[in-house]
Amino acid sequence: MKARDLARTPRRALRSVPVAPAAHGAAEAMRPSEPAAGPEPVRLRILRGAAQVFGRLGFGATSVEAILAAASVSRRTFYKEFRSKEDVLRVLFESSVQRLLGAVRAASSGQAPVQARLEASIEAYVGVHSKAGALARVLLLEQFSPDSPLAAQRDAAMSAFSALITAAIKREGRKSPDPILVHGVVAALNQIAVRMAAEYPDGNWDIARAKTAMLRVMHALDDERVALRDG
Repeated sequence: MKARDLARTPRRALRSVPVAPAAHGAAEAMRPSEPAAGPEPVRLRILRGAAQVFGRLGFGATSVEAILAAASVSRRTFYKEFRSKEDVLRVLFESSVQRLLGAVRAASSGQAPVQARLEASIEAYVGVHSKAGALARVLLLEQFSPDSPLAAQRDAAMSAFSALITAAIKREGRKSPDPILVHGVVAALNQIAVRMAAEYPDGNWDIARAKTAMLRVMHALDDERVALRDG
């Protein structure tokens, strides 16, 4: 087993908000989901409405009033569930992170060869973003904006993905990689996603192109390749 294996790793300390499969619109892949039976919960309706408006207008141009209109709720109802539009954005971001982690873990499980599981994991990571459409662009870009309300969630997400990679390497019986290197790899993967979102703002990314770039980044963790270059 190689260092590139992205097998399952223990759940990290991020609040999990369940998310629905991509099916009905650009932002669906990162929207929270609840069981279909009965009326849709108010909190979920607000999150769905916010996802639509954020994707269409961007976070900065979105007002609470726009969210109220999209969700068909009153201001009083909104503030019973959320403190602000920033609070809504944080929940949507955490939801997307949990979906990404889950997709990568699922794709990396099983008995397929390591390289095949690595490629499947990267494809899953890219696919979740691509199917989320305009909402993915908002979440990816807003995490780096000045005074971002997503700063804490962004750091937690990077730690979660770093831990996933490090755990896979340790399971091979090899020493833990330098945390700086792992952090750099995770940051590079994130920046590739940011670039793809900028080039394909409505979603439907060039998955093959993004996958190729991310696989090349992941190979930086292969000690044998690094040793050959350094030698």
